[in-house]
Amino acid sequence: MPETTIRFDLPFAGSAELSLFNLAGQRLATLVSGDREAGSYTPLWDGTDDAGRDLASGMYFYRLAAGDRAETRKLMLLR
Repeated sequence: MPETTIRFDLPFAGSAELSLFNLAGQRLATLVSGDREAGSYTPLWDGTDDAGRDLASGMYFYRLAAGDRAETRKLMLLR
């Protein structure tokens, strides 16, 4: 089963959410949700959605929202 980590840094404590989306913009998985201390984080994603179903190979997006900032990046899943 493929696994990857998505590393991110929070310069300040506060609410953070890291979610995975398909190309249609549907949220598939939430890897981080809630209050976090300032620091570096490396959550693991195992290629499944929130229901535990394996996702197909392809392009996905992950979005990190923390405080008043949000960042979206691409992610390729290969099985």
